[in-house]
Amino acid sequence: MPNLLSGPICEDFVRSFPWLAACLFVILPGFASAQLVRGGEGLEYLRPAVLPDGTKHFGLTAQVVDWEVTKGTVVRAWAYNGIVPGPVLRVRVGDRVEIAVTNHLPEPTVVHLHGLPVSNDMDGVPGVSQSPIAPGQTFLYKFVALRSGTYIYHTHFNDFDQLDRGLYGAVIVDEKNPPKVDHDYLEVISSWRIRNDAENFFSLNGKAYPETVPLEVRAGETIRLRFINISGTEFHTMHLHGHRMRIIARDGNPVTYNDVENTLLIGPGQTIDTIVKADANPGTWLLHCHVLDHMMNGNVMPGGLITALHYRGTPDTMASLDTAMGGTSHGSRGQLPFWSTILLGCIAGVTIFLGLPVAKIRRVAPQVMAFLNSLAVGVLFFLLFDVIKQASEPIQDALRNAQSGGGDPNEFITLLLVFVMGLSVGLVGLVYGTRSFIRGAKEAAGHSPLALSLIIALGIGMHNFAEGLAIGQSAATGAIQLAYMLIIGFGLHNATEGFGIAAPLMQAPSVKWRFLLLAGVIGGAPTFIGTVVGYLLVSPTLSVLFLTLAAGAIIFVISEMLHVARKVGFVEVGVIGLALGFLVAYGTDLVLAAAGA
Repeated sequence: MPNLLSGPICEDFVRSFPWLAACLFVILPGFASAQLVRGGEGLEYLRPAVLPDGTKHFGLTAQVVDWEVTKGTVVRAWAYNGIVPGPVLRVRVGDRVEIAVTNHLPEPTVVHLHGLPVSNDMDGVPGVSQSPIAPGQTFLYKFVALRSGTYIYHTHFNDFDQLDRGLYGAVIVDEKNPPKVDHDYLEVISSWRIRNDAENFFSLNGKAYPETVPLEVRAGETIRLRFINISGTEFHTMHLHGHRMRIIARDGNPVTYNDVENTLLIGPGQTIDTIVKADANPGTWLLHCHVLDHMMNGNVMPGGLITALHYRGTPDTMASLDTAMGGTSHGSRGQLPFWSTILLGCIAGVTIFLGLPVAKIRRVAPQVMAFLNSLAVGVLFFLLFDVIKQASEPIQDALRNAQSGGGDPNEFITLLLVFVMGLSVGLVGLVYGTRSFIRGAKEAAGHSPLALSLIIALGIGMHNFAEGLAIGQSAATGAIQLAYMLIIGFGLHNATEGFGIAAPLMQAPSVKWRFLLLAGVIGGAPTFIGTVVGYLLVSPTLSVLFLTLAAGAIIFVISEMLHVARKVGFVEVGVIGLALGFLVAYGTDLVLAAAGA
C-alpha cells in the first residue's frame, strides 16, 4: 500500500495541517508506516513514517542474514533490515529525523551518523557518547538535518568485524534547491573478508561484478553520481570511461572551485558528489576502480568494483567483459589461489614416494634411518605447537567476547567442544583404526609383506587426509604462513612414511614398481583430497575441527615415529636429528614471516 504520509507533497501537508495529520495518523496508522523503494542503481530507499509533528521516523533492525555478494558466494552478513548496504535514508534540509535502531545481533552494536551534525549523545560511539545497544534492545537517534549532502550511517562497535560484515548505509540530505538532474544515482563501495583476514572481495551497493547494476541513461541526460567508500582499509580510484565527472561536493561540503575528473580518489569514510553529462557516443561505458585487485572476486578477474554507464537503446555489451579481461585467477592478497593450494597439497602427498624406493634398495644404514626419522619428528613437534596455537585462536576470541558481554557464550562452548572432539578423533580414531588395519592384515594375509604394506598405507592415508584438510583450510582463510609450514612439515614426514610402507617389503622376494606406485597413491592421495575439501569448506568451526584433526594425527605420527626410533637405536644421532628438525622448522617459519606469507 502506498505511504500516503510520505513524499514531499504530503510532508508539506503535515507541516501545514498538523492537527489533521495527527487525526489521520491515529485513524490510519498504516498510512504512516515506512516502506522500501528500489532505486535505479539497485539500492533500497526506506521511506519514512511522518509523525504528527512532521518528524521523519525510520526504523532499522540489525540482524544476521545470508547475503549473496556474487553468484555462488554467500556470506553470513550482519545487515540493517536484511540488506547490504542498509536502506538509504533520504530527508531534506531542515527535517527533524529520528532513527529507531533495534539490535537482533548476537552482540552489542551502535550506529554512528558519519559526517552529520548531531549532538554528542547521538554520535554513536560506545563508551564515549552512549552505551552500546545490547541484543534485543532499541535506541532512538534524533537529529535535525542541518546540512545537505551525502552521508553515512555505520556501526562503531567492534568495527573491524561488524563493518566488513555489512553494517552500513547511506543518508542523503537533499538541498532546498538541488541541481536539476535526470537521475540521482548512488554507489556505495564496500569490502568483504571472505575466507581471508584481509579485505579481498569488493562490492558496489552490496554486489560484486557481474551482479552489479548498470546505471541507465539516455543521450543528453544529466545525472548526479554520488560515491561512498565504506571500505574499512582500502582507497579506491573510481574511473568512468568516456565521460567527465564534475565534483560538486566532498563529505557533504559544496565544492566552490571547478574540479572535473574522470578518475576519483576516495578514501575510507569519504563521500563525493558529482555531476555527469551523458554526452559521449551512446553505448556501454565502463565504471570501475582502477586498483586492479579491486576488480577481482577473491583472486579472479573480472569481478568486484565494475559496473557501467549504459545508454538506453544500445546493446548491453558487458557480457563479453569476462572473456576480454581473462576470467582467470590472478592471485590475491592474504589468500593462496585455489590451484596453487591444490598443487602444493599434491606436492605434500607425493613426497611419500621418496621413501618407497627403500623397498628396492634393501639396505639402508640404520644411522641414516635414525637421523631421518628424528629429523621428521623435530619438524612435527614444531608443527604441532603451530597447529594447536592456530586452532586455539577462534576459541580464545570467543571466550574474550563472551566475558566482555559482546559475544554469545554458546559460540565459545561450541568451539571448545569441536576442539576436544577433533583432537580426540584425530588421535584416538587413528590409533584404533591403524591397529585394526594392521591386525586384520596379519590375520587375512598370514603376515604377507605385500598385504601388510598396503594396510599400513591405508592407515597412513587416514591421517594424511586430516593433514590435507588443515592445509586447505589454512590456505583458504589467509593463514598462509601456517599453510606453507604444514606443507613443508607434512611433506617431510610423508617421505619418512614411505619408509614405513616399504619396511615390510624388505622381506618380500621381489617388489614391482607398479605395487609401490599403488601403495604410494593409497598413502599420499588423501593429502591431496583433504586439501581440496579443506579449501572449499570454510568456517571458524570447520577451521578448528580440521586443525585439531591434524593435531591429533600429528600426535599419533610422533608417537609411532618415536617407537621406531627406540627400535632403531642410535640415541645420539636421534637427538641431533630431533633438535635440527625443530630448528629447521622454526627457521622456515621465520623466513615465511619475513617474506610476508
